[in-house]
Amino acid sequence: MDIVFFIISMSLFALVFFILGYLGYRQTKTAEDYFIAGRKMGAVLIAFSYGATFISAVALIGFSGIASVYGLSILWLAFLNIFVGIFIAFVVYGLRTRKMGLSLKAMTLPELLGHRFNSVKLQQVSGLIIGIFMVAYTSAVFLAIASLFQVTFAIPYWLCVVVFTVIVGIYLIIGGAYAVMWTHAVQAIVMLVGMIILTVGVYWILGGIGPAHEAAAALTPEMLQSIGSPAATQAPNGLTSMPPFLSMPFMMILTLIFGVGIGVLAQPQLITRYLTAKNDKALRLAIPYGGLFILLMTFTAFSIGPLCNVLMYRNNISYPTKIVGGALTANPDAVIPTIINQFFPSWFILIFLFAILAAAMSTAAALLHTAGAAIGRDVYETSSKKQFSPKKSIFITRIATVIIVIATLIISLNPLDVVAYMTAFFFGLMACTFLAPYTLMLYWKRTNRTGVWIGMLGGFLFTITWYILIYFKTAPKIIGSPLIGNYVINMLDPIFIGLPLSFLLTILCSILSKQDTEEETLMKKSFENI
Repeated sequence: MDIVFFIISMSLFALVFFILGYLGYRQTKTAEDYFIAGRKMGAVLIAFSYGATFISAVALIGFSGIASVYGLSILWLAFLNIFVGIFIAFVVYGLRTRKMGLSLKAMTLPELLGHRFNSVKLQQVSGLIIGIFMVAYTSAVFLAIASLFQVTFAIPYWLCVVVFTVIVGIYLIIGGAYAVMWTHAVQAIVMLVGMIILTVGVYWILGGIGPAHEAAAALTPEMLQSIGSPAATQAPNGLTSMPPFLSMPFMMILTLIFGVGIGVLAQPQLITRYLTAKNDKALRLAIPYGGLFILLMTFTAFSIGPLCNVLMYRNNISYPTKIVGGALTANPDAVIPTIINQFFPSWFILIFLFAILAAAMSTAAALLHTAGAAIGRDVYETSSKKQFSPKKSIFITRIATVIIVIATLIISLNPLDVVAYMTAFFFGLMACTFLAPYTLMLYWKRTNRTGVWIGMLGGFLFTITWYILIYFKTAPKIIGSPLIGNYVINMLDPIFIGLPLSFLLTILCSILSKQDTEEETLMKKSFENI
């Protein structure tokens, strides 16, 4: 592809977002406008914004690559994405979150927790956790984009990240939530077009759905080994079957599926979408729209991954590699970019580049907006004894967002690991920290400040400890080797232990302690519209 043509197209693409950012700036009059789009969003915008935030370049590049390693077993994650990430999320959490947010005048998850339990410190600590650890997930998004650009144009990683960050940062900081959600609608459409064409193209090349999957099922370990595919050892029962129970590949799939599939319920950047709804009807109508969007994105991405092995084997293409620690190792993140460059025309490469850019931008904008609000509104504003005007509050959050963007950029220039694992890390940490307090806050009136503090910190500290000392992907990089050598344990996502622990601690401590008078008053107020 002519790189000059791409640069021109990219400039026009960015211009659209800058215009939407300016329109968002013109629309923003209050803090509520900047943080949650004035609580005026309809069903389609909510569905597109939620879906585009949820499904990032990590899913399209990272998990497609992971699917090329572990096979169609990853489709269980697509099922959880729809059933848990859309249906359970909106029905069980979305409606109550919106009503409670209205009653307590809360615009972020930390603010909701702080107002519900009459605790500024709770709001500050929650905001700090979100602001700091959201950077890891955002860096995963940047890494996914870099994988695509390196393969397509041989553009240096650092240049790609800097340009990407500047574009997102400008329209996000200027336009706030309006700009984020309006650009999400455009980005979601681009993502849909790109993934549908890619899916149809791959199945067309392989002769249709049936022949494609039959060919994938027919690949033997020896065939996969001949192209250097890690699926030769990581999919021992074949690309179309689950690996043996409790085997290492099985534990890896379990970690990826549940770390992300359940962790979605406690993602602050997604919870904010509920608060933007203009009414309950908008949230209910967003369910089928969001479900269809997630279906088209995840089932296509996760189905294509294993089929890439067929294309590489038939055309004698080696599985992509990269150098890690001086050794050559498989690079799943480069699988989809490699296939597109080998088998698709230049016009589609352009479309897919923009689809991935849209996926990355949509998620990064939501993450940076949420992190900026967490640091600016939930940490800095509550730490000051001054009362800030809406204009001043927006200014503070814009400054905080600039700082978050710069911090993310610095960390992204030194990427941590393969993108899918970083996503599971973030989703698991947020789930173990916030899901129990968040769930019980919405449904159990006896939940109190003490229980939430203990449950939140207990889940957070356990998860961090597990990642440092036990988890097989992170412990070796921190302490040399996991303290527990048994892979069934050290490959287990902390969500399996940390989440039940957080629920148990929150419930027990709430039973053993009492709400004070102010807490009880706020509890009654929070449930008045539910």
